[in-house]
Amino acid sequence: MKVAIIGAGKAGLACAHELERHGIKPVIYERKGYIGEQWAHVIVSMEIMDRPIKNPMAYLNNNFDIKIKPLNTLNKVVHIAPHKTTTIKGNLGYLYKSDQDKDSLNYQLYSQLNNTKVVFNEIGDYELLSKEYDYVVISTGNPIYTKELGCWQELVNSYVRGATVIGDFDPNTLIVWLDKDYCKDGYAYLTPFNDKKASLTHIITDVNEKEADHYWEAFLFRENIKYKIVEEYKLKHNLGIAYPRTYKNMIFAGAAAGGIDPFLGFGMLNAIRMGVAAARTIVKGYSYEKQIKHIIKKNFELKKFREAYNKLDNKELDNLISMIGLPGIKHLTYYSPLNVTKTGAVAIKLMEKLKSINNKNSIEDG
Repeated sequence: MKVAIIGAGKAGLACAHELERHGIKPVIYERKGYIGEQWAHVIVSMEIMDRPIKNPMAYLNNNFDIKIKPLNTLNKVVHIAPHKTTTIKGNLGYLYKSDQDKDSLNYQLYSQLNNTKVVFNEIGDYELLSKEYDYVVISTGNPIYTKELGCWQELVNSYVRGATVIGDFDPNTLIVWLDKDYCKDGYAYLTPFNDKKASLTHIITDVNEKEADHYWEAFLFRENIKYKIVEEYKLKHNLGIAYPRTYKNMIFAGAAAGGIDPFLGFGMLNAIRMGVAAARTIVKGYSYEKQIKHIIKKNFELKKFREAYNKLDNKELDNLISMIGLPGIKHLTYYSPLNVTKTGAVAIKLMEKLKSINNKNSIEDG
């Protein structure tokens, strides 16, 4: 069986790994001349978002024979709103390196391949490849082809401004800034490579390229961030839903299939799982939709969080950050096995229903 994979990102590499386990030697077409991300940064997976999976590395090893080593454990998260700050401590998740080095997440996946050919500096034409190969897995890390085929509904339109900065950092700490004035419906965060170098990322929604620069400068000024910047990048970053996620002999995986969650933009674990699911659809005939049903369901739940977050103003963000620091709520949210996304989505839906009823009653009373 001949299988082509477009994109040597997490989904594409995981797909190739699973195909190899079943005796298939795929060909990956990668537009860049190397494995890894163009811009160095640090990504995070949080236990609160991965539930019921407690340990992603154990999960990937036990279920897919994929061995991943994180950069660091995540032991502290600092939430900074305009006038409130809350710090959470504990076993909160993991940090992963994302660049071109051999300890990066993508290179770790790549190093576990034995019989996969990677064609570098080749975009990969899905129309031509779909005629030459039995299956084509599209895992481009973006929805460009999904849009071309009319399978994409956009949910979040944003720009990402990022930088590698030098300073003094706690390698186990994530810092998150929330402020509508310089993030609109986005956020900013700092994730360390080590105690002297960190990744600083600013996500701003519904702006053009020039406006993204303005809001980046406003963020640095407002938070008095004076780290030495050694590298900067800027890119357009859109999140959405893909449907259908299979088309003829093509299967979409990872970000190309809407695998990135529409709330915080996490997608590492989803990408790997979707890549494996695409491979199992090819070799075992499993339903792709059934395999990824739980991922899509969770993303719809997180869409509710996104919609609720978008409605908040800075005063409400202060209240939110204060509230998650309260002992009872903090314990329930961070230290219990509660499925926060599922429970939270239900709670948001109920609150919206109650608000609608109250508004209707107010109109009738008036």
